[in-house]
Amino acid sequence: MKLKNSLPLKIALMGVLALLMLIPLAMIQGLVHERQNAADSSRDEVAASWGRAQTLTGPVLRFVYDLEVADAKGQKTVKEETDTVYPRSLDYDIDISTQTLHRSIYDVMVYGSEVVVTGDFVIPSGYGKKDLKDMSLCMGLSDLRGIEGSVDITLGGEAYSFHSGSSGYIDGNKMAVRQSNLSEPVELDKALMDGKTAVPFRLTYRVKGSSSLMVRPYGETTEVKMRSDCPDPSFTGDFLPSDRSVTDEGFTARWSVSEINRGNPDDTSFGVNLLQGVTQYQQTTRSAKYGILVILLVFIAGLTVELVGRKKIELVQYLVIGLSLVLFYALVLSFSEFMRFPVAYGLAALMTVAALFGYFRGILRDRSAWLLTALVALAYLLSYVLLQMETYALLAGTLVLFVLLVGIMYLTRNLNRTGAPAEQDIQE
Repeated sequence: MKLKNSLPLKIALMGVLALLMLIPLAMIQGLVHERQNAADSSRDEVAASWGRAQTLTGPVLRFVYDLEVADAKGQKTVKEETDTVYPRSLDYDIDISTQTLHRSIYDVMVYGSEVVVTGDFVIPSGYGKKDLKDMSLCMGLSDLRGIEGSVDITLGGEAYSFHSGSSGYIDGNKMAVRQSNLSEPVELDKALMDGKTAVPFRLTYRVKGSSSLMVRPYGETTEVKMRSDCPDPSFTGDFLPSDRSVTDEGFTARWSVSEINRGNPDDTSFGVNLLQGVTQYQQTTRSAKYGILVILLVFIAGLTVELVGRKKIELVQYLVIGLSLVLFYALVLSFSEFMRFPVAYGLAALMTVAALFGYFRGILRDRSAWLLTALVALAYLLSYVLLQMETYALLAGTLVLFVLLVGIMYLTRNLNRTGAPAEQDIQE
């Protein structure tokens, strides 16, 4: 069959072959997802023992008293009431230090934090006239296993230590996020309950956790200052920091929230997700998304070598080349679980390029094998560069493909002129 008849068919079959390569690429991405799930399970196991994501709440004052109420018939009954008094001012000073724990082959980032909470209460005068059955300080924490040591507070000059209390509520209402409650009975002079006197407090404790650290703005004004050695924070929640500074050594951030804009404090939180950077699984997934482009590029380059250099590459050889390009991503995944991703990527690229160079030499037996090998190496290099670019990855990738297309157009521009490669040189 002559070139003018066989070339369209061969191009169509190569297109089908390239589309078939999407199947093993999808299998690689499925394998990445499976390994990511295994890593997440390991992180959950570590978090269950160390401490999960933490949300800090309180402190608040809780008053329990009897209230006499009359029904429609005038009959009086006594009903127990529980009221909560929130701080007038609430200031958090949080110092977070991160560390990496190891479970099997996986790394898990966790943190420990020093928390200092200061502020004051202004207690309405009505409570000074009630017959109080109970008065206690309460604070909430998502996971009490993260507490290290004691939780100490001074209120109105008296020192107290928290003890474990009931779970799931602080003020009697169900909270948006279920928390464990710490409570401690306190005694205050009723002379302080005049609606004017500020009763200062200072709360200190150490808490461990993982993934994130959030704060609920229980004060009429809530100030939060946070410091950490984590270089990849993600500020999240209902409010972003008023001020922040992020460097390679860590971050500092400050929030300022008032009761005017906070809404219900039980439904409001803000803080930081402590990220572990882009994982090897995310990078492998992103690189595999460029896999079909690399395969198409190499296939087109191979066809160009056939047309310009009067060489013959069989479809089964294109199949072997395509599978080699796909196997590269499996190599990257397996290596990256034991070494840094750039090293894993470079080692997998070196092995794949070396193997394909030997294969191209066996097929072509001339300098065009060097050209195809250089193209594969360039494709992997460009793919890695695109991985490092987030905002401009699409723009850069599209421009690179356009330049390569222009190059191929230039090389094949004279194929239909006199002196072009003989048509019988390429058979189906």
